[in-house]
Amino acid sequence: MTRMLRNLRIVLAYTAAGLTVVAAILTPFLLMDVFTRGVAALGVRVDPVYSGGDAALTVTRPGYRIVVNHPVVPKALLPAVPAFVQIAWEPASALPARVSDEVDVDNDGRPDLVASFAVPRDPDAELRVDVTPLTSRVAPTHGVRRDSFASLITRIGDRILVRVPLGEWKP
Repeated sequence: MTRMLRNLRIVLAYTAAGLTVVAAILTPFLLMDVFTRGVAALGVRVDPVYSGGDAALTVTRPGYRIVVNHPVVPKALLPAVPAFVQIAWEPASALPARVSDEVDVDNDGRPDLVASFAVPRDPDAELRVDVTPLTSRVAPTHGVRRDSFASLITRIGDRILVRVPLGEWKP
């Protein structure tokens, strides 16, 4: 009888251990929605330095659109990142082989820059952008790739994002 109790305890211990491992593996998947809603309810937001800020205006072109975000002026915690504005061309699959667009970044009705870049069909191909300022609100760039947070071009999904450093910016 003692041996049978001992064997039963061992079986129960291994069963409990196995169920604990299964519960530990499944818990994040089962509770992910609860965690996501909990964090969203806290009002936590990704810093605009990483997200590029919120959309300010959308300009429609034949077959594609240009989304201009609000300018991003980094906080004191990130002094090495200069101020920038993020612009997205979407969908990238509808863009012509060469893009050269005038863009109004401050929504005053006058273009502030001309962004020019090639759009290779290979989504993994390296991109380069030239930005010619038309006002002092933006800084010029030439041949920019992924140089910094404030000066880059990259393809994310079916969007091409360009970040342009700001020149003289007065909100």
